[in-house]
Amino acid sequence: MINQGLFIRVNNFQLLKASLAYKKASNILTFPPIRTSTKHGGGSSKNTGDSAGRRLGIKRSENQFVRAGEILIRQRGTKFHPGDNTGLGKDHTIYSLVSGYVKFFQMDVSLRKRRKYVGVVFDKETTLPRPKDEPTIRRVNKYITSANSAQVS
Repeated sequence: MINQGLFIRVNNFQLLKASLAYKKASNILTFPPIRTSTKHGGGSSKNTGDSAGRRLGIKRSENQFVRAGEILIRQRGTKFHPGDNTGLGKDHTIYSLVSGYVKFFQMDVSLRKRRKYVGVVFDKETTLPRPKDEPTIRRVNKYITSANSAQVS
């Protein structure tokens, strides 16, 4: 005699197997396979274009009249150094400290090094660099004086 429990178990296994095959077949029929994307969709970009220029360079030319505070040169690093009556900003911008005329000149720093300078003078005929023994010319209030002139008390 056949064990009835074994028969039921085998029968249940066959039923389960058949139902799984049916579910598998029904899934294939109702849900076709879909290829998922392996890359980003559109709209992603690595090279976003070039930035605008920074408008660097010489803004005032030789012998041009400037007022105090006007920018003479915009630069990255110190290609030009500040000379007489000019200042150096934190971004290496050279600007005028007084009203006057722009002068460009070069000086030897060492045997092999020569630097470019820009300065502002009060008179158009004045040349830079000044001789080393010549006094510095400064503007005190509205009057132009030399540094060695005697003070009136």
